[in-house]
Amino acid sequence: MRKWKLFAVLFMALSLFVAIPAQAALQDMWAYVYSWKGGMSSDGQPVLTRLTSGVTFKVLAIDSDTSETLYVYGSSTSLTNPVTTTNYASDTVCKDMVRFRVDPTDATNDRYVDLIVVNATLGGFSVFVENFDKYTHTIVIDERPGVVHHGLIWFGASSTSEINTGVTFLKDTFIHDVRVEVVTVASAISIDVGILSSGTGGDADGFRANVLLTTAGYVADTAIITDGTNIDFVAASTYGVLLVTAITGSDATASAGGKSYMGYVIDGTSTGVMTYTMNSTTGAGYVHYFFTRMR
Repeated sequence: MRKWKLFAVLFMALSLFVAIPAQAALQDMWAYVYSWKGGMSSDGQPVLTRLTSGVTFKVLAIDSDTSETLYVYGSSTSLTNPVTTTNYASDTVCKDMVRFRVDPTDATNDRYVDLIVVNATLGGFSVFVENFDKYTHTIVIDERPGVVHHGLIWFGASSTSEINTGVTFLKDTFIHDVRVEVVTVASAISIDVGILSSGTGGDADGFRANVLLTTAGYVADTAIITDGTNIDFVAASTYGVLLVTAITGSDATASAGGKSYMGYVIDGTSTGVMTYTMNSTTGAGYVHYFFTRMR
């Protein structure tokens, strides 16, 4: 009996010096999502409305564009990232929340992820949440009218057909500008961004047309005005007719990229669904859109 006790004590002592293999630090994270339209309570607190549908979100490794591997909250079931509006509203998946299981790719703390959260079906308002963790349970999206907002949605085609981004602008929304950010480079591949072509007043390349994905980063317009007696353009503009109107004339033609800024209003008669179309299934990134809800 004494020998057994001695052996047990020695085993416990030795175990203190034996390295234990590292285990994946899977963490369950959740947060309610609210919209704020500018209202304040009598005591000066923001009046928030919880969003229980229409929300899509993407989970990224901190300080990067790398998508995290996700699982359904509290399980080992894989969860597609980005998370769709359907899964967001599902009682068996996200339960009307930003809700998932993840092993954070965080070399310093093994704790944080970054989020892109979009109220897609009700205006396209979005928020970027930096350093989200399992202790954060509130996400607020600014949706005030009369304020210029920056919206963000991802792209990466599974086909060359026109693809619905999920973003639907509300009536009386003014679209100021649309820019493409390339994350996954694809040589000689391009993207169009516009309004659902099958809808009333739709135009699949109405915002941006033939934007090349050959260089990582934010793609500038290709039209460049050169010096001379008359106006000349080096290359065709990548802006579509919904955002700008062509300047006509002997040297400033529509095909040459002569443009006068106009912007685009969702007036309630035309579709407000934003789409993109790629001529290949390679390449990925983000569409940035700047807009104001006028009333």
